[in-house]
Formats: sequence, C-alpha cells, structure tokens
Amino acid sequence: MALLSVLHNLVSTYRLTLFVAHVDHQLRNGEASRDAAFVENYADRLGLPFHRVDVDVKFLKRRTGMSSQQAARQLRYGALLSLRDSLAATHVALGHTADDQAETVLLRLLRGTGPAGLAGIPAMRMPFIRPLLGVHRDSVHLYLVSAGIPWVEDSSNTNRAYQRNRVRLELMPEMGRYRPGIARRLRQTADMLRADNDVLDEETAIRAQESVGHEVGSSMLAIYRPPFMAAPLAMQRRLLRYALDRLPDPEGAGGFQDIEALVRFTASCGRIGRRLTLAGKVMAEWHHDAVLLWKAGMLLATGMSLTLPVPGFVSLNGLSLSVSAKALTLDREWRSQAAPGRTFACPQAAATPLTIRFPRPGDCFQPLGAGGSQKLQDFFVNRKVPRALRPYVPLVLSGGQIVWVVGHRIAEPFKVREGTRRVLELTCSEAAR
Repeated sequence: MALLSVLHNLVSTYRLTLFVAHVDHQLRNGEASRDAAFVENYADRLGLPFHRVDVDVKFLKRRTGMSSQQAARQLRYGALLSLRDSLAATHVALGHTADDQAETVLLRLLRGTGPAGLAGIPAMRMPFIRPLLGVHRDSVHLYLVSAGIPWVEDSSNTNRAYQRNRVRLELMPEMGRYRPGIARRLRQTADMLRADNDVLDEETAIRAQESVGHEVGSSMLAIYRPPFMAAPLAMQRRLLRYALDRLPDPEGAGGFQDIEALVRFTASCGRIGRRLTLAGKVMAEWHHDAVLLWKAGMLLATGMSLTLPVPGFVSLNGLSLSVSAKALTLDREWRSQAAPGRTFACPQAAATPLTIRFPRPGDCFQPLGAGGSQKLQDFFVNRKVPRALRPYVPLVLSGGQIVWVVGHRIAEPFKVREGTRRVLELTCSEAAR
C-alpha cells in the first residue's frame, strides 16, 4: 500500500498512468480473497483501474517439483508481464524494501551463490522497478501510520515453514545482536557487488562474441574451445552461465555443480561426440574445437516436411529459425550480397513447389563447384559439421532435389548462370523467441 500511495502522489509530477494489479496465488483460501477485495477497494478510492489475476501455484508445484515460493514467484512474474503487455504499460513497480534485499542476500549465501547472487535484487531490471528498495521496512510502516493509510497483514509472512520467514524472524534479529544495522550493511554489500558484477557482465558479453555462438537458431549453442580455454577460470564460469541462460527454458541448469562439470568437460581432451547430461535436461557434446549445448526435447522432430511458398516463409519454431524465398532482380554485384544465411538460385528452382525438411539417410547432392554428386553425410564430415548438429541443418528442395543446404552450400545444378538477372533469393534468419 505504501508503494501505491507514493506513486499516486507522484502522478502529476511525472505524468504517470497507474494500474493496480493483484496476483492471487490461491494458497490462503478466504484470506486471499479478503486481500484482493481490500486492494480493489483502495484502488477504487484512488480512482485507479484494478486488475486481479489468479494463478495456480499448487498445480505448477506438482508438475515441476518446485517449492511453493519458487512456483509462486514464477507465476507471479509471468502474470505481471502478461498484464503489462495487455495494458501496453512501460513498467511494473514492485514493493521490495531494503530488508527484503538483506534477506535475499542471506538466503543466497546460505544456498550457495557467486557474485551475481550476492548482488541481490536489482533496483531496475526492465520492465520491473523497485522504488522502495533503499527504504527499510520500519520506515515504510511509519509512513503508513503517519499518513493514515490502511493495510492488511499476510498471515503467511509468519509461517516458519518458509525459509525466508525463518531468516526474517530468527536469523536477522540474531545477527543484529552481533552487528547492529546488519540489514543496512548487507544492502551496502549487495550494492558494491552489483557494481562489480555489472562490469564483469560487460566483459563477459564482450568475450562471448568469440566464445559463444548459436549453431541452430537459439536452440543449440556452441562454446568455442580455443578462446574459451584462453580465458581465466572465473571468466570461463561466467561464459558457461551466459550460454546456459540463453538456451530455451533454462530452468534448473547453471548451478555450481553443473558449471564445474562443464568447465572440466570443455577443457578435457576426449572422444569426439562424447556427451554430458546436466540438470534441467541440458545436453553437452564434445568436439575438437567446440562443445555443443542444447535442451533435450526442445529441438524440432527431424521427420517433418514443410512447403515453402514463393514468395513466403516458413518458421521453424523449435529452432527459432525462419526460412524465406522470393523472386527478384539483382544487379551485377549480386555475388557480394551472398552470405551463409542468404543465397541465390536460378529461377527454375521454384518451378515446382519448394519444400523444407531435414537430412535423411542416403541424401546426396552436388555442392556448388563440385564435379559430381556426393553424400550429404560426407559433405558434413568435410565441412566439420558436429555430429549433433547434422540432423538439424534445414534443407531446401525443389522437385525432390536439394537446392540449398541452409547456411552451407547451394547445389551446382541450381546456381545462377552468367547473364541471369531474375533469381530466387533464399534466406535463413533467427526468428523471435
């Protein structure tokens, strides 16, 4: 209520448009309905629109094995993001205080964490903002009393079954007896570590340009071993976490044990194709120059076949890729416009319906510049395409013949001849996730 009151007082100063949102986790029966009605009544008094969203924490907990608090957090943030999108809002303001920050730092220290975890809760990570993060809970309570603002207490905040409540009610007061002002000192520590972590994040992003790359859209990543091995151990750990965080649905992966196992696996010298399974169903496969990472079950079924219209496109959602085709007229410099994700074929390629599928046993084609046909498998071996990646290289076909091994080579029979101005443009790009 304090956050809502403060923001409402600032409406005219900052020209704010406010919406009030309440997420009901359906865990406290009648009490939750009471809280929702209380917030709705207060929003009505302020003349603000109210939105209530119900989420099923118990169902997610049963399905995933998460704790109640983990499931509630995931559903709450998801609900707020969806509501933000539907309202075309720019920010979502949350009421975390300095005491919440201190408790979070302690919780993460107890569970085991690195600098990023000890940096605590960020004051801003768009679209979420936390205007009260530097204000202690006692000051918030004093503000509510002095301003005559009503509030209700959530009885679950006193339930010692939750670890956060035990930290708040038992550990923090005990630490305060050893060191008065412990919440303020923990918050200051988090502020310092966050500044350090921001610098390291920037350095990680720079190094990741050489060390981490997408191999199949955003569904498969590669850790390129030479630049990775040249980095200090601390940076290697950060690069691996950076990569794991960018896999689709990375929930469960990236703990300390996973990172250390992956560091050893990447640095090892072993058999090409050797695999490692991490938490969260993340798979790693070792190759001489790279280690491939992907989430089991997230890639497309390779038996599919899709029609590619001309003009038009096909989305390969499981790979976060889009393949498009269109006819156009090129100038004399068309060769300079070709790239791994963009090629040009003779217009006769589109004389029959184009299709997209994945490699099958026995596939053959004649690569551009080759004197004869060769097995697609041999082509992949010669190109040093990792074994795990080969089943997911899209193929564009015309009349059953391979026109383009996407991202690699066009077929000789479909090349653009000298003097041809009208061509078929084929492109492959990363689709929005």
